[in-house]
Amino acid sequence: MSGSGSTPVAFGKEAEFNGALVNDADPDYYLSGRNTTIEEIELPRALERLSDPDVVEAIESIAGRIEGAFQANWAVAADVHEHVRDIVFNDGGTGFTHGQAATSKWFIGVDHLSGTVERALGGVTPTDYSLSYNDDQNTITASLTAIYASESKSASITPANIIGPETDSTVPFHGFSLDVDGATVKTLQSATLSISNIAQFITGPESEALDAVIAEPTTDLQFNAIIDGPDHIELAYGGGGQSVDDIQDSVGAVPGTITLSQAGADVATYDLPRIEPDTYSWSDLVSSNPTTEDINAHVNGGLTVSAP
Repeated sequence: MSGSGSTPVAFGKEAEFNGALVNDADPDYYLSGRNTTIEEIELPRALERLSDPDVVEAIESIAGRIEGAFQANWAVAADVHEHVRDIVFNDGGTGFTHGQAATSKWFIGVDHLSGTVERALGGVTPTDYSLSYNDDQNTITASLTAIYASESKSASITPANIIGPETDSTVPFHGFSLDVDGATVKTLQSATLSISNIAQFITGPESEALDAVIAEPTTDLQFNAIIDGPDHIELAYGGGGQSVDDIQDSVGAVPGTITLSQAGADVATYDLPRIEPDTYSWSDLVSSNPTTEDINAHVNGGLTVSAP
């Protein structure tokens, strides 16, 4: 039945934009993590209607530049997370730097009644990336939103051997740790580190983009925790790590980290140089539930990622 059962999903790292893969003669293909879902894979043709002055309806349409839309979610896995970082962060998977963006090629297949169709997306360029922890979920989830430059189809699945998560490699909910100003947020209920405006296409008089470069990556941190002290409201007041009782003229900033671990071993640490609160609020203030605080913060100073 069309769309039922298993759907092959894999990506390869591009050696050049919208071109050959790394080790193209025998490339590696990766599954991003368990529970991978494809939320969007859309090919817009950007049609423009053309008309004549003496006809009330359009005569025809002409196609515009190709800029596909792609989004995928998955549960983070220790053994493939470094390969995911390689297609998001253009500085060797450790952060962002000026120049060409990190790009990839994705392969998504569907079995239908009379065979198989695979869509191969080239020049997949990250625009948004996030990591999320939620107290009522067992895993840490990642999300990638991207644009892509080209697409082709095949009647068979291209990746023969997909490198995917091994058994017991998925990062569990208790493998997520958020530290703000050197202190672990012990009553954390949810947290999302989100990066937007990562990269953009370079275009010319061709139907496909010519290249992809870093845009202006913007990082935000949102977290919710049961209130267990004044540290975070003081941060919102502008204390910058100091105890204050009133709102200060400047917001101030403190460093922080998000650490992912699995089976007692660190998988990656996201260093957040400057956490600067944008909004602060309380929830469930008069309720049988514990009162929580919501913090939305800018993360400035250049996010970096390190691995053991």
